[in-house]
Amino acid sequence: METLLKDINDSDRIWIYQANRRLNAEEINAVMSSGKDFVANWAAHGQQLRADINVINHLFVVVNLDEKQAIATGCSIDKSVGWISALGAKLGIDFLDRRQVAWMDEEEKLQISNIDEFEALAGQGQLTGETMVYNNLVFSGKEIKNGWLVPASESWHNRFFKVETSA
Repeated sequence: METLLKDINDSDRIWIYQANRRLNAEEINAVMSSGKDFVANWAAHGQQLRADINVINHLFVVVNLDEKQAIATGCSIDKSVGWISALGAKLGIDFLDRRQVAWMDEEEKLQISNIDEFEALAGQGQLTGETMVYNNLVFSGKEIKNGWLVPASESWHNRFFKVETSA
């Protein structure tokens, strides 16, 4: 993963589309091929956008955009969502289900749960604030490098872990 992230500039704008299941090699090739075609033609108000696509951990499609050259607009962002949605429909994969949570178990294996399952596991004490989770809300290259895989207590996931206070 670090190898792929090193080519992302700290100032790049990031979008992360998490698949609802792990991708196989054929699907990764389809995503990369389609993604390369998409970014080669991606523009905002007629100005070419300089972007790249990566698939990380057989689960995440990461789009990074060099906004020093040109900034994405609402229409261009809509086009990227349309691209990933159409690709997902073609492949039978949901890349837009924001109710999916990716996290690392005690053996450091990547797990995927829907948010209700994640909350139940947290409530049962099987997950803690120290559980490493992928925070797909990161916005920049710097954030993806430093704040994408973090303890749940340092992410929006922290709401699932009750903190006991003494009275």
